[in-house]
Amino acid sequence: YGEDLFQLKFSMNTAAIKTQVLSIIEQIPTDKEELFGYTIDWAIIDTKNIVQLKMRPWVTKKIVEYLGEEESTLIDYICKQISEHKKPEEILARLSLVLDEEASVFVVKMWRMLIFEMMQSETENPS
Repeated sequence: YGEDLFQLKFSMNTAAIKTQVLSIIEQIPTDKEELFGYTIDWAIIDTKNIVQLKMRPWVTKKIVEYLGEEESTLIDYICKQISEHKKPEEILARLSLVLDEEASVFVVKMWRMLIFEMMQSETENPS
């Protein structure tokens, strides 16, 4: 009986988490201009160590997908740009030299991920 109750509670929690995640994703702009104009709460990004904990693994995975290898210098550079609160347009301009036409898609996805992690962090620990 206890195991069934646990499974039911776990399923309800999983459904609630999925609903919350979808709700956050729906709030993130998909239009590039709106996305790049979105206000980032850098205090949350910095205090929750989002760049190292969430963005670095994501950037690493994507760079491997794009370049076929883990290019640590490029990964460090991208994460440093985010940590220094660079505007997405600046990051895009710099990455265009390396990723060519893939740079725009990469930066849009990365910025959406950054906003998602910020918003999720806000909902987990509202101030």
